[in-house]
Amino acid sequence: MVHVYWAEIPDGERKPGLQSKWAHRLLETALKRQYPEIDSIFLERDAKGKPFLPEHPGIHINLSHSGRYAACAIGEKPVGIDVECHKGRKRRDLVVKKFHPKEQRAYEMASEDKRELLFYDLWVLKESFMKAEGSGLGIPLNSFYVEEVYREEGQVRQSRNDRSYYYRLYPFHDRALSLAACSEETDFLKEPIQIFFETLQAFGN
Repeated sequence: MVHVYWAEIPDGERKPGLQSKWAHRLLETALKRQYPEIDSIFLERDAKGKPFLPEHPGIHINLSHSGRYAACAIGEKPVGIDVECHKGRKRRDLVVKKFHPKEQRAYEMASEDKRELLFYDLWVLKESFMKAEGSGLGIPLNSFYVEEVYREEGQVRQSRNDRSYYYRLYPFHDRALSLAACSEETDFLKEPIQIFFETLQAFGN
C-alpha cells in the first residue's frame, strides 16, 4: 500500500531551501513512524534527481512541497507525489495545450469557475506520474493521460513501457490545494496522514 503524508510548514519557513528542508523532515518522520526498526535514514538521488534509500531498496519514496505545504509518499514499488497550491496561474491555458487531447477536452468543457481547480488537479496527477516513472519533466505532457479526470482514483494511460501506473487524488479544496500520488501499486491510503510541524521540529532537533 502507498502511504501519503502531509504537513503545513511553519510561518517564516516558507522560503526556497527551507521548504525543501521541511519536506525532508516530513519524509524522515513518516519513515520513522512506518518503519520504527530503521536506525538511520540515508537519502540519495539518482541521475535524474529521484530520491531513493540505498540502504533500503525495498522502500520507495518521493516528496514534494508548494507554498505552505509539504507532502511525501512511501510504497513498496516506484512512487511519485506532487502537491500544488492554487495560485491563479495566468498562463494555465497555454500549459493545458501541452496536455493530452483527452485532458484538453475535459478542461475546455469545464465551466470557467471550475477550470482552475481542474488545472491543478490535472497538473498534480500528471507530475506525480512523471515522478513515479522516474523521468521527471523530460516526458512530453501529451504522451500520457489520466483515465478519468474527475475520479479520485484510476489508471494512467501511457505507452512508454509495459508498466501499469495507478493514481490517487486527494481533495483539499477548502485549502486551495491539490495533492496526488501515483505508483505501480493499486492500493493507496484513502486519506493522507497529517503530521503536525511540532512533531517535525522535535524530530529534527
